[in-house]
Amino acid sequence: MNRRKFLAVSMASAGALAAPAIVSAAGKPVIKVGLGPQQPTQADTLRVWEPIYNEIAERVGARLQLNVANDWAGIATALSNEQVDLSQMGPWGYVLARNSGNARPICVMLVDGKPVYHAIIVARPGLELPSFPESAKGMSMQMLDVGSTSGWLVPTHYLKSQGIDPKTFFGQYAEGASAAAAQMATAESQVDLATGWDTHRNTMIRNGTIREDSNVVVWKSDPLPNEVVAVRSGLDPDMSAALQKAFVELRDEIRQQLPEPYSGFEATTHEPYAVLETMGRDLGVLRS
Repeated sequence: MNRRKFLAVSMASAGALAAPAIVSAAGKPVIKVGLGPQQPTQADTLRVWEPIYNEIAERVGARLQLNVANDWAGIATALSNEQVDLSQMGPWGYVLARNSGNARPICVMLVDGKPVYHAIIVARPGLELPSFPESAKGMSMQMLDVGSTSGWLVPTHYLKSQGIDPKTFFGQYAEGASAAAAQMATAESQVDLATGWDTHRNTMIRNGTIREDSNVVVWKSDPLPNEVVAVRSGLDPDMSAALQKAFVELRDEIRQQLPEPYSGFEATTHEPYAVLETMGRDLGVLRS
């Protein structure tokens, strides 16, 4: 369970995750929320998102227990195993949780008002690459962990659709990097190529972590459905509806605390994510 071990960072020890997800505490239910590793560290992720989820918990009359996963695959495992009630997670992680544990989506996150983003592949500065992917044969490729939509699923599916097995096509191939580490690895010319997503890269540029010319986008996917807020299969339908309403109707004062470029939430269904389910089946990593 190394990759999928969940770290409880608020109001509970790791052992408490094995307990039923909603329990009574001081007359209120406790809602367990799981987050993917969106920020550079788990502490950073907690700092950014705890005020938002405190507001959500208050709106539904619950106490908050907030947990941060070590990786995107870990958050999918926690939700499908009903170790958490609700997860804010990557699209592919949701599909994995739906496939193994019937998780249900309630909201999609908006980026600059839109429910979509793009997977990207970036190259180190100065790399001679007349065409992609053909010219990249023998170069080094750093992908994110296998629970990542844009960092593994989508680029892997694209490359295989071009008749390329990334594990043999590239001279050096690795999985498991964080999104920030992958971007920095190309910026510092440690690797030739790396996967990621445009929202994250743009945020790093805006924050001054990298410059626009620190690396070069050599491939961009079609629009993909944004990160999702999903609930465990066994969560009470009334609680699910209350949570969805709380996200969609988030107060402006709280909405303004969302980290850029997130701008809010809107209700969603599984339909926008079906394309990722198809990719997973094409790659043989989802059962029918």
